Amino acid sequence: MDRRQSQACLQVTDPLNFGIDRILNTNTDSDRSTNKKGKCTGRAVFTVTQKNWLEYYFQMEKYITKQNRKILASSLGLTDLQVKVWFQNRRMKWRNTTDATSLSK
Repeated sequence: MDRRQSQACLQVTDPLNFGIDRILNTNTDSDRSTNKKGKCTGRAVFTVTQKNWLEYYFQMEKYITKQNRKILASSLGLTDLQVKVWFQNRRMKWRNTTDATSLSK
């Protein structure tokens, strides 16, 4: 590394401006509005109740329709996108576990 690169590495931003600290310290409405304009808001943490309802619907059907997704999202207090991504991730987990069990037999 040359001198310019090492100086750039030393220029650390405010520790409360990234990672979990940034997520925990976004309390103002202006912070929330800037997050909706294209910045990633971070990892969604679901409550136990939300997880249970999502799992319940997943057991009934692996693919959720757009209309049912909107209804489920509004009833659980989540966004439409969070429910969509949860179902996508859960299907991948389901496929991987079914593939692993079929290979082991």
